[in-house]
Amino acid sequence: MAYEEIDFDIVVVGCGVAGTSAALAAAEAAKEQNKFLNIVVLERTSYENRGGNSRDTAAYLRMEDETKVADNFVEEMLEFSGGRSDEAYIRTLSEKAGETIAWVKDKGVEFDYLPTLFLTSNRPRLLPVGGGRAIIDQLAKRAEQLDVQIAYHSSAWRLGVGEDGTIDEIWIRDDEGIATKVKTKAIILASGGFQGNPEMMTRYVGKDAYKIPTIADGGLSDKGEGLQMTLDIGGKSAGQLDTIHAEPSDPRSNRGDAAIMTYPYGVLVDSAGNRFVDEGISTIDEQYEAVARRIFDLPDHIAYVITDQKLFNIPNYENALQTEKQPIEADSIAELAEKINIPKEQLVKTIEEYNAAVQPGGFDPTQLDGKKTKGLSPEKSNWAIPIDEAPYVCYPIHCSNVFTYGGVATDTQGRVLSNDDHPIPGLYAAGELTGLYHGKYPGGTSVLRGLVYGRIAGTEAVNYVSSKGKVKV
Repeated sequence: MAYEEIDFDIVVVGCGVAGTSAALAAAEAAKEQNKFLNIVVLERTSYENRGGNSRDTAAYLRMEDETKVADNFVEEMLEFSGGRSDEAYIRTLSEKAGETIAWVKDKGVEFDYLPTLFLTSNRPRLLPVGGGRAIIDQLAKRAEQLDVQIAYHSSAWRLGVGEDGTIDEIWIRDDEGIATKVKTKAIILASGGFQGNPEMMTRYVGKDAYKIPTIADGGLSDKGEGLQMTLDIGGKSAGQLDTIHAEPSDPRSNRGDAAIMTYPYGVLVDSAGNRFVDEGISTIDEQYEAVARRIFDLPDHIAYVITDQKLFNIPNYENALQTEKQPIEADSIAELAEKINIPKEQLVKTIEEYNAAVQPGGFDPTQLDGKKTKGLSPEKSNWAIPIDEAPYVCYPIHCSNVFTYGGVATDTQGRVLSNDDHPIPGLYAAGELTGLYHGKYPGGTSVLRGLVYGRIAGTEAVNYVSSKGKVKV
């Protein structure tokens, strides 16, 4: 797309769930006000690869049903963050979730309680049929029907601010490296986190953080320009910049989101053959992030889940294995150790001590069953069953980066805030670019907030542009 002599009333950066919801909401708001606004969505990749993280996610939603968020939604999000997250932002998210899902459904997206990769779950998970890709496709189609343009192979890298402090331009670079300055009245940043930027991962998350692979290829497109551009003009950051939402996955896999969630039914060992974590401390959906981060903290950033043939008797175990790779199997623990290059004497000792520590009790893989060990360090709190039925089974596991926690600070209208907590006129943001989370990720909230605040930002941007002066009617 050529940008010469083209001005846009609203520029949306990013074509994921937040960006498409913002663009569509803006187009609808303009139509309702009987005003023509020139709206464009910038997407750094191609049509086939558009959407960043949104393209590859199953898009779990922390909702009881299509109209209501899960019980204790606000309280738990605040608790998980240690009280650091913005309560007003979370309450607005909770209040607007039902009407936003109804809005998305009206655009042709279906929702259902589909099977998840969690064989145990502490909170309900509503899902869009077709995942995040279905949301992007439907919202983008509706936006284009309202004359929204989508410019592919277009990356934003600089914001322009007028003498009065309002946003008035954006610099865009195409896939040939040619940069163009575009005049605009409002910008909505929805360009995701910075997990695809090794320098920013090192700067914010720390040593070796650049080695953490993204959970799916879409995350590589999230290079952090939205955050950097905002900081460059005095914008405020929010959320925990030094951590990520992590997930345990198979390092051998070429598939996006190759999660391994069967580890609670076996033991996790490091490359020296030692256990290092309580594999059964809580339901899987409430513990996997901490386990993945712990794996990355190991010296060589890798662990191995050791189980046996009893794994394959667990109902729906396949749902918890998103890898396409087959397990490593052996007829003895010593042979298994040789296959995965772990000291066999130590691995044999670890499994023997674990088996001896298993306490009596019934095994129930679908809930916290209290079947534990005694005399180990660390103990195993649930699902402690002996590993004694050959062939023995192993999956390697490493830590994958789902998205980064830290980002841009916004208010409940989606307006980006300055370091003095004043809205920057004409600048909005939504989705994973916006910083919210601290400590522990409240599952099923990322896509939901992208939709809710994308829609809010789109509507508010139109109101702002309309208030600045005359637009074509």
